[in-house]
Formats: sequence, C-alpha cells, structure tokens
Amino acid sequence: MKFFKKLIAFVVVAAVAFGVMYLMQRPKQGEIGETYTTKSGIEFTLNAVEFADAIDGWGGANDDFWKPLDENNCNIGGRYTLEQYALAHGLKPKSDDDRIVYVSYTAKNTAKNDITINDVGEINYDNGYEYTEGQLAYRVSAEGVWQELPNGITIKQLDSEAREFRAYMIVPKEVAESDKPVTYTVFGYEFELR
Repeated sequence: MKFFKKLIAFVVVAAVAFGVMYLMQRPKQGEIGETYTTKSGIEFTLNAVEFADAIDGWGGANDDFWKPLDENNCNIGGRYTLEQYALAHGLKPKSDDDRIVYVSYTAKNTAKNDITINDVGEINYDNGYEYTEGQLAYRVSAEGVWQELPNGITIKQLDSEAREFRAYMIVPKEVAESDKPVTYTVFGYEFELR
C-alpha cells in the first residue's frame, strides 16, 4: 500500500513539474509597438507585420526596402508608376498561390556579452502550420544602407545602438486571406495577427 501511495505522489509531482516546464517554454504574449527585453539581453520593438503580393526590392539607402509595394512608397509617383516599379524593382513570390510576410523590428544589445541577431521569426497559422524560412536585413540608422544578413549580425557588448531589422517570408496565400488564427513569434514573444 505504501508503494502505491509513493507512486501516486511521484506521478502527481512529475505531472506538476512537466506542467510548469511547459508553461515556461510557451512564448510570452506581446503587442506590436511595445518594447520588450529578452533574458539573453536583446531589447526589441516589433514595428510591423504585413502580408503583401510584392515588396520593394531596391536596396541601398531606400527607406521602403522590403516594405509592401503601394502608391505611397518613396520611389513611386515620380519617374515610376506602381506597375512599372513593381516590374523593375518588386520582389514577388514565384507562385501566384503564395504571399509575402513583411516584418520590421528594432533591436539593440543590452547584455554584458556579444549577441548575434539572426531571427527572422516564425509565422504560425491555424495553430500548427509553421513558417520560418526567410531573409533578414538591417541598417544602423535611418540614413544607412540596407545590408542583407544571411548569417545574422553580431552586436558587441556595450554597443547599445538600436538597429532596424527587416525580414520577409513566403507563405501560402491561404495564410494571408483566411479567417483562421495567425501569430508571429520572435525572440520568445508571440504576437497575435489575427
């Protein structure tokens, strides 16, 4: 009888421990526009997450680099119409059945060690369809030149300058057009998009 009591007590303690570990692994909830600091020392603000048919692919010091294309982009309306610019400098998915997810966040190192930032993030659609493949770019300042980061960038300790990062991912158009839930997770924080 004592054995069964000990066994039951062990099972209860194990279940509670696993439950606590599960809750600790879940991402924290975040809101777009708010600033958060991770345990590893990355202070970041998620600026925007948008779905688009095409994004601006003209690099350099272009303020609208990788932003969704529309008539408000800085390079449209002067020498280019939206259609001309999209043909010349727009980035589109290879398939008409796909859409682009544009992401912008600002991040800086507040840790006492060097930190590598290489997080494109993750789109979770309908509680289980996950998309993590994408591209990442950054610039040091609003006047800076965009640089694509295939392997991320290491920010040195005591370098607390905030940098803007932009990413894009390709997802099926159903993710952009459906009413089912969509979340974006970066640096251990989950943002509800729909």
